[in-house]
Amino acid sequence: MENPEKIEKIAYSTDASQIKGEARKIIFPKNVLNIVNVLRTETNIVIRGAGTGLVGGAVPLNSLVLDLSKMNKILEIDKIRNTVYVEAGCILDDLNYELSKQGLEFPVQPSSSWVCTIGGMIATNAVGARATRYGRTSDWVKELEVITGNGEIHKVKPLGFSDFCGMEGITGIITKAKLKLIDKPTRTASLFKFQGLGELIEKVRALKSMKEVSMLEFLDKASSKAIGWEEAYYLLVEFESEQGTFKGEKYEKILKERDKIYPELAGKGYSSIEDPKIQLPKLPDLAMWLEEKQIPFFGHIGEGIIHPCLNAQQTKYLDELMRIVKKLGGQITGEHGIGLKKKKFLEENEKQLITRMKKRHDPLCKLNSGKVID
Repeated sequence: MENPEKIEKIAYSTDASQIKGEARKIIFPKNVLNIVNVLRTETNIVIRGAGTGLVGGAVPLNSLVLDLSKMNKILEIDKIRNTVYVEAGCILDDLNYELSKQGLEFPVQPSSSWVCTIGGMIATNAVGARATRYGRTSDWVKELEVITGNGEIHKVKPLGFSDFCGMEGITGIITKAKLKLIDKPTRTASLFKFQGLGELIEKVRALKSMKEVSMLEFLDKASSKAIGWEEAYYLLVEFESEQGTFKGEKYEKILKERDKIYPELAGKGYSSIEDPKIQLPKLPDLAMWLEEKQIPFFGHIGEGIIHPCLNAQQTKYLDELMRIVKKLGGQITGEHGIGLKKKKFLEENEKQLITRMKKRHDPLCKLNSGKVID
């Protein structure tokens, strides 16, 4: 029988990116003091939430893995102020389940909501399907508790969020967060089918100006075919009103259909999912290239985030994809982050800015070394 410690190290050697690393040791802190003590004695520390990252941000490079899953408490729900105070390891769906009992909700909704942690969402500044209305995770944070690389505990207000939100754990360990909430709304949905992208883009423009629209999800022909729909371009629209044609159980069913897109594509071999962000008028140019290479794609079109899904033979096109996105004035990542996978695509000025931030908060480079920047 294999050594349980060896099996655990193998399990922690990767994340959802499937990039392989090596875990030297795994620690499950239960409170802030535990983390401070680790920082006093250890170097080369990788912070892990649920391991759902797709760019290798939680992959250890012969590192100590600090798994925050035991720090998962909901500390306070304030219904008067519509806020909640949570530990970083709290899982999003667990949080929303408890909040729903009081008619509240945290509205940012990544597809991994059933397992992703609040700390991981803040560290990657997660977006999700409802970005059209609710933006990014950082838009819903009121206060952070962060431990920097030198072991100092800080309460961080909004002006300081950019040093930690979206920094993928290279500047500090997020341990607690006070979040803003909404009153949970009634939701419905409608589905629109198109044969051409031009008509779809015009529909998106019209819908984005409607305040009740919370979700604008796009499927290309290959993605729609993969989930058993008639082959076409589709726009799935969610309304926070009774305006949609899908209501109640039918609404829940159509959203579950949308959630099947990536699993179905991955099952057909298209498992390498990317996340460029591009302006709406440039989508046809990117779509033409993707269709020429027979790369299926879908995404959060309201936010301009597109998910091309490449198979093993198509990964050779990744560098070319990133060059095209940049040429079209887009961004190489809209929600997954940089991690190990995309750091070679960063511009020099971006690297310099991130390096300055890293030196300010983690001068000894203890946290997530080798991620985002070298």
